Amino acid sequence: MLEILRALLTRRLEPAHRLLLGQLVMFTGIAALFPVVPLYVRSHGGTSADIALFVAGPLVASTLVQLPAGHLVDRIGRKPVLIGSRLLYAALSAGLFLNLGPLWLLALLRVGQGASGGAYVPALRAALADLTPPGERGHRYAQLQGCEMVGLLLGPAIGGAIALWAYSGIFAASGIAVLLGLGAVIRMPETRGADIAASPPAPAPSAAPDGSQAPALPPARRWWWLRPALLVPSVALAAAGTMFSMYDVVWPQYLSARGYDSLVIGLSISLFAVPILLLTGKGGRLSDRADRRLLVPAALCVVAACASTYPWLRNILPILAVGTVEALAVLVVEPSLFAVISESTTASLRGRAMGVGGLFEAGGGAFGAGVLGALYGIAEPLPFLGGATVCLLAALVCARALPRHRPAGTSLALQPAGIARAEVDVV
Repeated sequence: MLEILRALLTRRLEPAHRLLLGQLVMFTGIAALFPVVPLYVRSHGGTSADIALFVAGPLVASTLVQLPAGHLVDRIGRKPVLIGSRLLYAALSAGLFLNLGPLWLLALLRVGQGASGGAYVPALRAALADLTPPGERGHRYAQLQGCEMVGLLLGPAIGGAIALWAYSGIFAASGIAVLLGLGAVIRMPETRGADIAASPPAPAPSAAPDGSQAPALPPARRWWWLRPALLVPSVALAAAGTMFSMYDVVWPQYLSARGYDSLVIGLSISLFAVPILLLTGKGGRLSDRADRRLLVPAALCVVAACASTYPWLRNILPILAVGTVEALAVLVVEPSLFAVISESTTASLRGRAMGVGGLFEAGGGAFGAGVLGALYGIAEPLPFLGGATVCLLAALVCARALPRHRPAGTSLALQPAGIARAEVDVV
């Protein structure tokens, strides 16, 4: 975060910095929706079931769009998807702000927002990988995580203040924030097919013994994604998504059952984000320098241990202490996993690879919220222990099969514009 702030103050923003700054602004506006959406639905006469559908619909749409969006990112480029998806999001925000139609139509607009947001994510992650040498991508994804933590800290408070004027005002604020963030994104170069120019040329067809030309080399196999370097980190992302979405559902109920009000619940979430925000740089560097086959399983085991501890705690101070330890482990998980995914394919497939990772993460989130979250009503420890089990299984998979080393070529330097020399085709 300090690096981005320094670049902003000195007006030396590199393309990757513009993407991160844009995401900070956009995510702040999007996070403003979190505490107010249920109130918005209630104001339209919606029931608890309507609220659940209004919240779940965008998540499902975001999950389903990951793979086709990743394919589109590789076919037409990162920049058209980045810009087009956000313009669509802003237009749908206007419809929700103006309350255009009955509740079912507004719910469809929210589903559209989920789809447009889901399309933006693989384009963002692919572009960040294009703009960053392999040996620094863990650090870059840690910066992305830090930007989202800033949005998570600021957004809900802004949304709550706007809701005092009008519940629908949060959608206007969200749309405006997306457009403001887009101003930074528009100035970045196109990076599709970034490492194609650096790849060795394909060998020419050789002559057969009878003088005819031998058949050309076969194209890349259809099931290109069936490789441990892509599927193993994706499985771990599914576990992380499961755990975090479980907390979204269970955490307010968990603290309420111990007698704490909404202020304490909100502060506990903010305090969880603080160590992630403060140590983003160190966590990213650790992700790039450590053996990820050891680092990621260890972090997932710490997350599992913390989750298993919560049901037996009653006082807020030890709860917050355990949460701080868990945040330190979370700090390295997602950046490390997306760095591995970015290094598992060439740039021509990178959007699709990010779509696969996003699909697993979002699918895990749906499982965590829908299945583990529902277990809280049966017995309080069940969702915590279920999430811990999922993380331990993912840790075992990562310990056996997660790529141990970064690929060769980590000494690539950034150009003055912030672009890895052999990795960008500016158009």
